[in-house]
Amino acid sequence: MVDFKVSKRMLVNFRGQNKVVGGLTDKDKIAILLYISKEFANLDREDQLFSKVILICQEIFESDNTTLRLWDGEFLVPVKFVSETEPPRRNLKSGEGYSGTVFESRKPILVNDLSRSPDFIDEGEKTRSVMCVPIIQKDETLGTLAVESNRENFYIQDDLEILEALTSQLALALSSVRLIEGLVTARAREAAILNQLEWDLKMGRNVQSQILPQDLSAWNGVYFATHYEPMAEVSGDLVDIVRQGHSLTAINIDVSGHGIPAALVTMAIHHQFRRSVMAGLGLTEIMEELGENLREQLPESTYFTAFMVRIFSDYTFGYVNAGHQRMLHYKAADDAFQSYDTKGVPLGILPVRKTDYEEKQGRLEPGDFLLLISDGFSEQRNAEKEEVGVERIQAWLQDEREELLIEGKGKFELKTLSQRFLKRFRSYQGDVPNGDDLSYLFLHCNDSLPEASHYMQMAKQANAKQKTEDSYALASKAFAIDPSLKETLMFLGKMYYRDGNYVESIRYLEEYLKTSGDNTASSHFMMGRAYYKANRISEAKRALKMALSSDHSFAKASILLAQCYLKENAKPKAIKVLQQGVKNTPQNSELKASLVKLEGISQRAS
Repeated sequence: MVDFKVSKRMLVNFRGQNKVVGGLTDKDKIAILLYISKEFANLDREDQLFSKVILICQEIFESDNTTLRLWDGEFLVPVKFVSETEPPRRNLKSGEGYSGTVFESRKPILVNDLSRSPDFIDEGEKTRSVMCVPIIQKDETLGTLAVESNRENFYIQDDLEILEALTSQLALALSSVRLIEGLVTARAREAAILNQLEWDLKMGRNVQSQILPQDLSAWNGVYFATHYEPMAEVSGDLVDIVRQGHSLTAINIDVSGHGIPAALVTMAIHHQFRRSVMAGLGLTEIMEELGENLREQLPESTYFTAFMVRIFSDYTFGYVNAGHQRMLHYKAADDAFQSYDTKGVPLGILPVRKTDYEEKQGRLEPGDFLLLISDGFSEQRNAEKEEVGVERIQAWLQDEREELLIEGKGKFELKTLSQRFLKRFRSYQGDVPNGDDLSYLFLHCNDSLPEASHYMQMAKQANAKQKTEDSYALASKAFAIDPSLKETLMFLGKMYYRDGNYVESIRYLEEYLKTSGDNTASSHFMMGRAYYKANRISEAKRALKMALSSDHSFAKASILLAQCYLKENAKPKAIKVLQQGVKNTPQNSELKASLVKLEGISQRAS
């Protein structure tokens, strides 16, 4: 029985279309991920696992039926379901029906109206909407899991994402219970069993790796380097970065325990952290959200520590600690480290409020770096059972930085410093295996910021005096010194747009949106306008739709999006966009005038 409440979904008819109301919220998704990991961890028989999967699908998706099929080498055999269908289920070949199609393609599907897809169902079947996901282990497709409803349009994309996450965990759990029950075939040798287990864990690591920061491009003069190393194949550590235009928020997390249970918890933490940051919460508020939304769903005796830092565009930063290893701040001007800590307890043990945590402030100067690091590094022992310790970490970093500055004539790459630090750590560790999961995140403020900023100020002054050539040259120098500065990217993007060079404008604006994390309506509108001028209409539509999703009352975005549809001779879509714009902003006269004009043209044409 699911031990949390999921709001009941209803199917309502709105303006002639069926809409799903209720169902899964973001909080439900986090609770479900944690619930699945906790429930699967307690199962040691295949029949228990299959029954639990069917029960979970019934409760969270309110399905009329759920069907688990496994591949026997020739057919997809229905091994578990809620109730028999009419006509009865039968074995399917690969590519046959929706389950066979999903098995063959290895891709999930969501079908809202099966009556329009007769090839997917047998004659007389009552199922009208279905989600079906492949069960994939290593490179092998084991079967499919289908969640079925007798009502059309009953599931949405969010449901499919949760079902995919459930099925990924099912593949891991299925391997575990088969090993526990000894259901490996007589022909499988011991080496093959161990190899299979190794592949299963690697698959878990691949799934978990998707939540690690994929984009380490610099943000406004701040550069990053990370390292993530599980003690086993999967880790209870996590590092993450969220860009938000005028600020960047980073976190380092350490979940108690190791292996798959701890790794699954990190996935739920990652989702809740990103959701909280994008909602605009402060650091202490995020700590409260992480603690309270996850505590009751954590497996027994599981908790986690976290250190969070938020850097602003002026290079000031705030930080909060929840029982984690202290953050290190290397100050280039002093050639010395300072460690940062605040009042705060680990999360997941007791109820917490934002007042249980303290936020403090600091500032990054050019050449400084911050280091968020898990205690797996400082507590690692060598062959003589001596710990690394924080002081030794600091000394290694100072020595390597100094050598790199000499080699690079006053410059060094953060990536190289990270690599050399790891080499020092390995040398000290010797042949002793890791005692814990390892993770860290460097955040380095570019030494050359003052020089780049100086050229940008000169470029602005030249632009104000209408010295266009000088302005371009100076801004380009600033860009060459540090291509990640938001101010430079936006300045060049606007300059090139003003002067009609839309290709170059797009180049800089795309880089700005990619690296800054700016998700405002005005920035997406600017991007859409440049695409439109360059006659890249499909990209312009995408950017303008993103602008309207950020601010549905943005009249200029609605008008330009309508113009995009007109360029494609899609007049009905253009009218629909303007109608929606007028509905959202009824006081806007320009929108009304555009709509009246377009509707008049349409009527005369008909």
